[in-house]
This record gives sequence, C-alpha cells and structure tokens, in this order.
Amino acid sequence: MIATPMPEPESRPAAWLKSHFEAAGNRLSFERFMELCLYDPDHGYYSRHIQTVGADGDFATTPTLSPLLAEALAHSIRNSGLRDVIEVGPGNGALANALVSRIRTPFLTLRKKVRYHVVEPSPRLQSLLKKSLGRTTTFHPDVKTALRAAGGTAFILSNELVDAFPVRIFQKSDPGWRELVLSLEKEGIMERWNPAGQLPDSTLFEEPWEPGQRVEIHASYHRWLQEWVSEWREGRLLTVDYGGSSRDIYHRNPSGTIRGYFQHERITGRDLYRLAGRQDLTADVNFDDLIRWGEECQLQTTAFVTQEEYCRSLLQPSCSPEDNFLTDPHGAGTAFKVLEQIRL
Repeated sequence: MIATPMPEPESRPAAWLKSHFEAAGNRLSFERFMELCLYDPDHGYYSRHIQTVGADGDFATTPTLSPLLAEALAHSIRNSGLRDVIEVGPGNGALANALVSRIRTPFLTLRKKVRYHVVEPSPRLQSLLKKSLGRTTTFHPDVKTALRAAGGTAFILSNELVDAFPVRIFQKSDPGWRELVLSLEKEGIMERWNPAGQLPDSTLFEEPWEPGQRVEIHASYHRWLQEWVSEWREGRLLTVDYGGSSRDIYHRNPSGTIRGYFQHERITGRDLYRLAGRQDLTADVNFDDLIRWGEECQLQTTAFVTQEEYCRSLLQPSCSPEDNFLTDPHGAGTAFKVLEQIRL
C-alpha cells in the first residue's frame, strides 16, 4: 500500500467530510468521494455551490457558446419522428431553450406536438431551470418517471452528462491492478492504493498498459443505465461528451484524466482535494465502455462521430467564431464525440 500526502494544512478538506471517512473506516473510495463532492444534498457542488454555467460560471458547455449543436440535434430529432424528447442533466437550460424553439414549429404543421421533458434531480437546479424554461417543458426527478410519462418511447439526449458521473480510479501494477481509496490524516487527505478486488466491467482492462498507468471508469453511469433502460421500449439515445476510445484518452497521459474546475481554472493533482464540494470534478468519457454497456442492454450503435462531423452539414462560410471553435478539428470539434444508440 502506497500513501501520498495531499494538501498542506491550510488546504485541509471541509469538516463535513469527516463523518463520511469515519463511516468508511477511513478508507473512502474515490467514487464515493466524488459523489459526495458533487451531489451531497447539503454540501455538494451541484446541490449547493454551482455558479452559473457559461462565461461567469465555473465552466462553459457547448450550448452556452453557440447554437450550432442545437441546430444539429433539432435536425436529428425531426428526422426521428419521435414525439417525446427527454433531456437528461440540462445544466442551465441553454440547450433546452434552443431545442424547444427549433423542434416544435416543424411538427405543428403535422399537427403533432412535441413534448419536451427535462430530467434534473437537483432541487436547486430545477428551481433555476423553471424560471428560464417556464411551461415549455415538463420536469422529472429521474429517467424512469420521464419515460413513463412518454409511454416508453422517446428521443433521449444528454450533453456533458456522463463526465459528471463519479468514477472509480485504478492503477496498473505488476501484476494486476490497484484501486484508489482516500484516508483522512493529520496532514489532510491521503491517497492510498489497495489491491483491486473484483474489477468492474470495462474495456480499459483489456489494454496492455504500462505499470503505473491510471484509468478512470464511469461504473456509476453503467449502473444508472441499467436502472432505467427496461422502461424504454423504443427510440434513440444520443450522448454528447468529451472523450473517445480508451487509447485516445490515455495516449501519453499516464496520470489519467480526472480534474476539477473552479471559475474556469483547471485543477489537478493534490489541489483536487482542496475545495471539496465547491468545485466541479470530471473525467474523460471512454466511449468504448458506453458502446459495450449499451449492447449489453440491447442497444445498437448507429453512429459514433466527432462533434465536428455531426455539425459539419450546418457549417456556413459566415459561421461565427464560436461556431468555428465548436467544430475546430484541432480542438473541441474532435475532443467532443457524439454517440447515437437505438433501442432494439
């Protein structure tokens, strides 16, 4: 077991975490730590401390920068012919606002009104969203409830949702794997590597990594998908997020991809533990896993492309700098991927 001291005394974690370390026998999994920091009802980032999303917030999402992705998504929704649209994790509602205005008018000519559903469990975010979206959408606490309201058939979409699911962190050792757990000591939070027990289902364990390579697995997303997919009878699932294949993500990146964001400042290493509950935490999405987990749930992959490829048909010579940024083949255009899966 290897222990690495984290922050200096002035960077000790918030006192509210102490009881959680005690309950875990002072061996708190990183997944649980990330879950608490993001979603604890009283202290979590998304529950209490998130600022506005965009230029004045801690981070910006694609819809807050340009309407181009919304245009492409609206095109996909119209072509699907599906009446119910379910957006999961809508952030500040920028994408929902943009989509509602784009998808309803074409359907009115067919006398078929599109119903837009939003899944947001956070009371704080839901309250903010209701102010901006009003009666244009129906709110639900979870996907199961939204699917039941839609009769089991829907176009389900998310933008930068999967990366916000808590991750388990593993390190390749010789032989086998070790998993990251955290302990609370006088010096602050300590990283400890325990021999891994039963490994979660992931394509990452099939790669020939060098010893020392760190990887993150969104096992919590896998569990979440399994919880509601049985309620889904027919439709499309469209996922937009940053990441790629396992090799794309970890090429020349032995320390993994976990990082935080506070007022647009990227935070890594020891500083991840300084502002527990007050900063965003995220990791790149391994789409190889999303495709595999979807297949296990009888979902068929119909498209896996870069954001630039997905939006390419809408690009015009007079595109704005924001549009060009979103589709830059050397930046966001390839960093973000679009995965489309259908229910078999």
